[in-house]
Amino acid sequence: MAAEQERRDVEFKTFDGLTLRGWLFVGPKGGPAVIVNGAFMCPREIFVANIAAWFGRHGLTALVYDARSIGASDGMPRTDLDPQKMAEDNSDAVTFLQNDGWVDPNRIAVWGFFYSSGIALEAAAFDRRIKAVIAQGLMPEWYLDPKDQEDLVARAVEDRANQLRGEPPAYMPLLNEKGEHFLLFNYLAKMTPEQQAHLPNWIVGAKKAASTFRDSLTIQSFYRHAKWKPIHLFASVSPTPVMILTPENDEIVPPEYQKSIYDSLQSPQKRFQIVKDRGHANFLSVDIDELLTGQLAFLKDVLGF
Repeated sequence: MAAEQERRDVEFKTFDGLTLRGWLFVGPKGGPAVIVNGAFMCPREIFVANIAAWFGRHGLTALVYDARSIGASDGMPRTDLDPQKMAEDNSDAVTFLQNDGWVDPNRIAVWGFFYSSGIALEAAAFDRRIKAVIAQGLMPEWYLDPKDQEDLVARAVEDRANQLRGEPPAYMPLLNEKGEHFLLFNYLAKMTPEQQAHLPNWIVGAKKAASTFRDSLTIQSFYRHAKWKPIHLFASVSPTPVMILTPENDEIVPPEYQKSIYDSLQSPQKRFQIVKDRGHANFLSVDIDELLTGQLAFLKDVLGF
């Protein structure tokens, strides 16, 4: 059985001067490393800390941190999501690991799931210091629901002007007064009514798992996502090795569409896996050993350990 690994509290600076804080699960000195990206709006305590700890017990040093404006990391206003900045922050995480001196600077991978799958792939598309990328549950096109986009963008433009006048940023709660989840992203608007009824469950779970979780999102976040189409960057990941995992019953992005994206990638070393009996809503209950054993084999192949 793999030995328990040391966990260090760490922090590092981003290019634009923020301090991001997280944990380093320490693997062998001079060995490979993986940067583990979190879920939509979620601090590291929600799912991904367990992922990083698992990798730390199996031969890699794993870095997991709260994204900008989330959890313990800097960034104002809070829960102000900028996925392109988050992708750039992966490059700063690579620099941190290289400068830290513990890991092999030429064997660093990035990992993402659902929301952060596009962030991880975008980071790998631009930063060749990233030597492998693992992404599961691809969410490649962050369109707003067409019936809401014009109003949301208009509100975002008004909010920008208001903030320049000294007013506080405008927020959108995840749940309305009836306890219903907002459906402002096209992904969510296309779900069946039964599937939409289960959406509030993840917020309940997030609040229990992380005391720093906030259940509202800045209006500016929607404006940025209306422009964020990471699918157009995925082709540039090549020749970096890439592994794509798709939930068999993904109710948000059709599995066959995710597979078509994988088929279009030109990376010479690529791997595809279906995560059996899992969808978007129940993915966090997946058996971690079952999920990560194949990913570990992929990383051993491409990073050589």
